[in-house]
Amino acid sequence: MRITDIKTWLVTNGVYLKIITDEGVSGYGEATIPFTPQSAYGMLQDMKRYLIGEDPMRIELIWQSLFRDMFMRGGPSHMAAIAGVDMALYDLKGKALGVPAYELLGGLARDRVRLYGHVTGKTAAEMAAKAKALADSGCTMIRFRAFHGSDDRREFDYATGVAEQLEYLEAVRAAVGPKVDLIVECHGRYDLPWAVKLAKALEKYDIFFMEDPIRQENPAMMAELRRQTCVPIATGERCHHRWDFRELFEDQSINYARPDVCHCGGMSELKKIASYAQTYGVAVVPHNTQGPLGMAACMHTAFTIDNIAVVEAIFSNPANRGPKSEQFAKSWPDCVEGYALPPRGPGLGIKVDEDALDAAQADFQAPCQPKLRAFDGSVRDW
Repeated sequence: MRITDIKTWLVTNGVYLKIITDEGVSGYGEATIPFTPQSAYGMLQDMKRYLIGEDPMRIELIWQSLFRDMFMRGGPSHMAAIAGVDMALYDLKGKALGVPAYELLGGLARDRVRLYGHVTGKTAAEMAAKAKALADSGCTMIRFRAFHGSDDRREFDYATGVAEQLEYLEAVRAAVGPKVDLIVECHGRYDLPWAVKLAKALEKYDIFFMEDPIRQENPAMMAELRRQTCVPIATGERCHHRWDFRELFEDQSINYARPDVCHCGGMSELKKIASYAQTYGVAVVPHNTQGPLGMAACMHTAFTIDNIAVVEAIFSNPANRGPKSEQFAKSWPDCVEGYALPPRGPGLGIKVDEDALDAAQADFQAPCQPKLRAFDGSVRDW
């Protein structure tokens, strides 16, 4: 079997691809980067010459070629493109062999995977009401953040951001009770002094973890935050391969690693990052916010990983499941009492609508990252 062609789609909210072979077997992948899909799409065009003629069953060799045969490598565009190819190869190989993709990664390491869902709101009361509804639906862990209202005004202020997080946390905890675990998302918005201030204030609330309290560029700064608080810390959605996690693991800076299968080099690399994390006693909580195709790749991999703590899952919130969320690919995993059951194959087990992708590509509009500013007009992180 040989790869004969790579078909790619660039749509406003994602990048998709199809690997085609001379034996009629094909596989689909997703290479989505939020707000900059054109860069990953362009990288896939550059990768085609590395792929045509290759044996698609040799997934590890192809991964190494796409990474190491490129002199300028790493970063979001390169690793997202590799991720899309990697998951398409697992989809293809699973279909060729008639087995779910997780069987190719070692088989099931667990019978079910715990999920956490999202809620949003522009006031503490709104957030609390949505959190209660999600908890009542069976979700046992909820992630939220404050300052959605200031996002609309394209503003962010450190002091207000800390105060709102605590206000929202108190309201959500009161609404859902003590048995639902809570995650306080920070989006990398704080500098170190304000992150320390928030972390110390969070210590009495027994949260599951605070997510991305500071920007990811300086691992030593995360280590300093770790020294100043006992609150569990999670980060990694903007780490693009195992080497980006090295200092975080070696310095014992984090409790939870958060690689994203669409950003970190795919299923192959997610599995390796998890193994690397395990040697340092770090659990894995995959970042997982794409459509059904990326979600499926994440879930197949998660079911084969021993040190998975929980998986992010927008589909665990019934409000996020519907025709729009399955515009190009479907369906979502089956969920019972806040846990996902093993995906069904063969391959990734996802049906892709190429006609919908063709139509969406014709209407592509480049998305734009929201721009946040402080009260004095200086740039703040989104």
